[in-house]
Amino acid sequence: MKILIAGAGIAGLAMALALRNRGIPFELVEREPSDTGRGAGMYLPGNSVRALTRLGVIDRVREIASTIDVQQIFDARGRLLNEVDLASFWRRCGGCLSLSRSALRRALSDALAETPVRYGRSVVLLQRDSAGTLVTFSDGTRRTYDLVIGADGIQSTVRSAIFGQEKLVDLGIASWRTITDNRFGITGWTAMLGRKRTLLAIPVEDGKLYVYADIATPDGVFAGTPADTMRELFSSVAPPLLPIIDSLNPAAIIHAGRLREVPAQPMYKRGVVLIGDAAHATSPSMAQGAGMALEDALVLAEVLSETKNVEAALTAFSARRLGRIQWVQKQGRKRDAVRSLPGPVRNFILSRFGTGLYAKSFGPLLEEI
Repeated sequence: MKILIAGAGIAGLAMALALRNRGIPFELVEREPSDTGRGAGMYLPGNSVRALTRLGVIDRVREIASTIDVQQIFDARGRLLNEVDLASFWRRCGGCLSLSRSALRRALSDALAETPVRYGRSVVLLQRDSAGTLVTFSDGTRRTYDLVIGADGIQSTVRSAIFGQEKLVDLGIASWRTITDNRFGITGWTAMLGRKRTLLAIPVEDGKLYVYADIATPDGVFAGTPADTMRELFSSVAPPLLPIIDSLNPAAIIHAGRLREVPAQPMYKRGVVLIGDAAHATSPSMAQGAGMALEDALVLAEVLSETKNVEAALTAFSARRLGRIQWVQKQGRKRDAVRSLPGPVRNFILSRFGTGLYAKSFGPLLEEI
């Protein structure tokens, strides 16, 4: 079986590992000219940690990552609204971790050190015929594959090729992400909620801190530098997170943008299948971008190892993944909606029912894929 993986981000590298672990050959291409190391931080709930264990890279990741045992949510004045014992909730999966996106990608890539990645090469055209899927690459070369796996992110060219130019769903939220030094004593998942806005800080590797901020707004990401915008939006929050905002360097690398979703649907067509953000980019409020991609890779490799019929494998893959991913997207929208409620209502809900709501949202993900 000839398999092409398009995209060497987290989804693509995980897919390569899952196939290699089952002795299934593949080719891996990436449209970027080199490993850019882009991205900020990642929080990995227990189901993501379990997936990394099954991929065989958990020891590499634990050497780098921070362990996150507690989730705390405060209001803007610094009053604790809810605390979740993450270590207990996710114990059977292996707990929760956090690290930078580049560090996770490096751990996956190091595990594939013997696998060549063809950088600067992207898919520009897909044509299906009786021999398989004919791929035309950006360098003009052409090759036929039994299966093309689109792992090329939210702006997927593979998705556009098989489903057309579908419009991404704007979730009505502008966000900012950065990594800074952890000089503030933050040891767990720590969020503060203001008026339709959230500020979050999570320790990552090497004494660093992942900082995420967002605000519900119908359009735009605001003028001025991202650091100035974040200070303007969150200047009224109290400790423990206010000092982080005050310390932001105007020259810091801060990723700003609007949150968008790729609604989950059957993820395959004519010998092509999508995984990760290419198939189902979602709100970060469930912290499942990486987790769903890792799970996709494991399930797809499993079904491919069980049958030589590509279409049968893809049908089985979609049947196992679609409901779980739709659940994650639905819960993400619900969590975003709660955060945007009027302050007194939101604070009451989280202080009285927050732990139960957490268990309802994440409980199904405790189950094996």
